[in-house]
Amino acid sequence: MNRSNSYWRGVVQLTLSLAVMVVLIWGCVENTGDKTWGRSENTGGEGVCGGPSLVVVAPHQDDETILAGGTIYRAAHDGRTGIEIIYVTAGDAAGLPGPCWEKSKEQKKRKIMELREEEARAACGVLGIDASHLHFLRYPDLKLVAKSSFSEGRRKDVLTDAGEHAVANVSDLLPTLIPPNAENLTVITTSFWDNHPDHRVVYQAARAAAEIVRTQRGIPVTLMHAIVHDEIPINIPFCCVGDRHWPNPGPHLDHSALADFPKRPRPPFWDVVYDVTDLVSVRNEALNQHVSQIKGWPELCMFVYYKQYYYNWMEKTEEVFYKEIL
Repeated sequence: MNRSNSYWRGVVQLTLSLAVMVVLIWGCVENTGDKTWGRSENTGGEGVCGGPSLVVVAPHQDDETILAGGTIYRAAHDGRTGIEIIYVTAGDAAGLPGPCWEKSKEQKKRKIMELREEEARAACGVLGIDASHLHFLRYPDLKLVAKSSFSEGRRKDVLTDAGEHAVANVSDLLPTLIPPNAENLTVITTSFWDNHPDHRVVYQAARAAAEIVRTQRGIPVTLMHAIVHDEIPINIPFCCVGDRHWPNPGPHLDHSALADFPKRPRPPFWDVVYDVTDLVSVRNEALNQHVSQIKGWPELCMFVYYKQYYYNWMEKTEEVFYKEIL
């Protein structure tokens, strides 16, 4: 009789264990995204069960590779990391203002958006990211900040309605992209030290979303951010004159190349340096998919005013980040 009880007790324990495993596995493969946002056609949340999760929050289509092309490629090929990429703006201000040839201003901007999304899909394909893990929110390019001024050594921005909405939208969307059993989260984005106003707003959005994940999920969250466009001492109403000095030529990023002036002293030295020497060709191939940015696209009145900027990024054998552990 005791043996019979032990036998059935074992059967019950095994059944319960199998049931728990089924629930866990289903939680990892089930799509947990929410399509109610209406701006992203993809839902994500399909990372490797129990593995790390990486989300790149990019202001524009090309920032993913400039920021972290090598880092993304490595994560995409490690067999464990779930990766999602959020593009916050449409990148539609990347041409001359006004109409273009026979296209109205609105038609031109729509075509630019479509072109840049196509280029982003191609670049991410090179990096190993399927298009189903790309999320295009399509906020207006260069329309996220109403006014900006220097205070206490850095910029303070007043956001437009679109900028406020972008921060809220990313804060809502990003947590839904994290697999249920992710063991940790790394968010990569542009820095608050950046000259480009969209880049600073996207930092706010990424940080707010990362804090929500940390609070709601209780998993370790790391925020990594980097400078793509540097400041200049003169306050002018457009970006990105600092591209003429940043990044510097050569394989390594030179911290002393960052501008240093009273209203914005040179930012501190970065916290993390990833060696991507073995992935320079991958970075270059991915960046070269962004043809409209590197070579221009005259049919849409898109011209490159300083080509050396991209060539300098292509030379880099390292990716550097400021690191915040939340």
